[in-house]
Formats: sequence, structure tokens, C-alpha cells
Amino acid sequence: MRKVALSLEQTAKQYGGTAARYGGEEFAVILPHTSPSEASAAAEAVRANVERLAIPHGSSPAACVVTVSVGAAVAVPQPNESAETVLSLADQALYRAKQNGRNRMEIACPARG
Repeated sequence: MRKVALSLEQTAKQYGGTAARYGGEEFAVILPHTSPSEASAAAEAVRANVERLAIPHGSSPAACVVTVSVGAAVAVPQPNESAETVLSLADQALYRAKQNGRNRMEIACPARG
């Protein structure tokens, strides 16, 4: 877990952000002032960098090394919109990444009216 956390932290810094543990085996990477294409590149870098660590994962039927599924959300803060709204979008994207085969990233960019 520490190697994964360090990889996330290093990748986040490369993109001008920060990483933190968010729950059990979940982490959050915050990238302020990031476009959807930059967020997509950062999310893919997170995924690829963890896979490149080649940490053995013998108990997993999904992969022989530790991999991550990444859910990302890109949003411009709106009046009366909480951080939980953006986190919910990222969580939904994470669920899609897991449902679509794991070891991948999905991104959510909410439409604004």
C-alpha cells in the first residue's frame, strides 16, 4: 500500500496536485486548474505508474500484479455546489472503471447548463 501511495503522490505532484488516502483502499488526487484532457492524462499516468511497480498480487484472479482502477471528475466549482457532488461523480466513474474490467480509468465531466 505504501508503494502505491508514494506512486500516487509522485504522479500527483508531476501534474501540480496532491494525493491523500480517502478510505480503506481508496485515494483521492486533487488537481486544481486542470482541463479534462490533463485530468485524463494524469489519471492514465496514475494507472500506468502503479502497474509499472510490478508489485506481486498472487491472491488476485484479475491480475498477477497490483493494478488500480481510476475514477476522475473534472468540475468548475459552482455556487451552492459541494465538494461531495464532485466526489460523487468521481466515485461513479470509479464504479464504471471497475465494471468495465478494472486496471483502467474513467472520467466524468458534468454538463453545465
